[in-house]
Amino acid sequence: MLSSLRKQALLVIICLLLQAAAFAGHDDTEEPDDIFSYQDIRIEAHQTIERLLVSGADAVVLGSVKEEIIILDGNARVEPGAWIEGRIIVLGGQVIIGEGSYVANTPWVAVPVAHFSFTKTVLVSIILLAALGLIALPYCIWALLHLLRDVPLYLRFKKWLHMLQQRWPALYIIITLTFSALMLVAFSELTRQTIFRQTMGLFDNSFIWFVRYFASPHLDPYMIFVTNLGYGYTYAAILAASVLLLAFSRRWHEFKALLICLLGSALLNNILKFAFQRTRPEAFRIVDAAGYSFPSGHAMVSLCLYGMLAFLIARNLRSRHGQIAVAVAAVLLIGAIGISRIYLGVHYPSDVVAGYTAGATWLAFSISLLMWWQHKS
Repeated sequence: MLSSLRKQALLVIICLLLQAAAFAGHDDTEEPDDIFSYQDIRIEAHQTIERLLVSGADAVVLGSVKEEIIILDGNARVEPGAWIEGRIIVLGGQVIIGEGSYVANTPWVAVPVAHFSFTKTVLVSIILLAALGLIALPYCIWALLHLLRDVPLYLRFKKWLHMLQQRWPALYIIITLTFSALMLVAFSELTRQTIFRQTMGLFDNSFIWFVRYFASPHLDPYMIFVTNLGYGYTYAAILAASVLLLAFSRRWHEFKALLICLLGSALLNNILKFAFQRTRPEAFRIVDAAGYSFPSGHAMVSLCLYGMLAFLIARNLRSRHGQIAVAVAAVLLIGAIGISRIYLGVHYPSDVVAGYTAGATWLAFSISLLMWWQHKS
């Protein structure tokens, strides 16, 4: 069993490295850049960009923009000769279109309102919608399944799935490994876009600005506390308590799965960091961090620890609401740890997303091992 386990673990590590590195030799066609700015910006006549996002500043466009121009709390000026194929959206400003320019669609403009910030309104709305969606989605799925319980087609599908489970008890293991493979593909594509094609600049810059917009000295200590939940003394205490609890309870399969999940994710993260060697961001640095940036170790190991703990707790709860609550709490905590790394200036957002996808790959693999051991015992 140990020999088989080593082979499977080694296979996952090799696939993570090789599938990501395989994109290095690809000669992708260069695409126009996406640009995000929170300072006045000028797109010159010789420039062709994909889209332009500006917050709290003005934009002057002499070149070509293939997609939309979005400006919050600022003005847009389209000079003669400019070519705008997408729509211009200005919230809290004005648009001036010079004669001789081409604008494919009528601009959408919301004029400035005294003592009102469109930027803050948009950001707060995004946060509220994301939080409400995260909390409501599991309950919506549960409600939908509850409504479908008397639908004949759903009942037939449920019966068919139950029959498959009885005939092939390893079905859930296969499903879990399939999810792990999908996360592996997602990590490979993210690596290609981030490291080899370097097309994640818009995502990184806009998300950093999004997080840092609410920064203040009063918020810094809370973010440091949250980040320590992902790889500090607090993290170590939670890990030790979890391991000891499983050992005293003699839940040896879960004990081994948790250790493999955590030790494997830490080892894999160090291998990936050394393989890609992306330097950490320099701006907005609040705490010191050693080593390379891609992927985020905090994001990866926190997803493995809290994801595995949430799985172990939820599978022993009979209440569906309790299971949903555990899942939502784990997702919120893991997400907060990732955001704290961006806030503290030690990771790019793409590092954090890569950490989540690589961590999800290893977490799903570890859960499949646990299921396999319990199926064999």
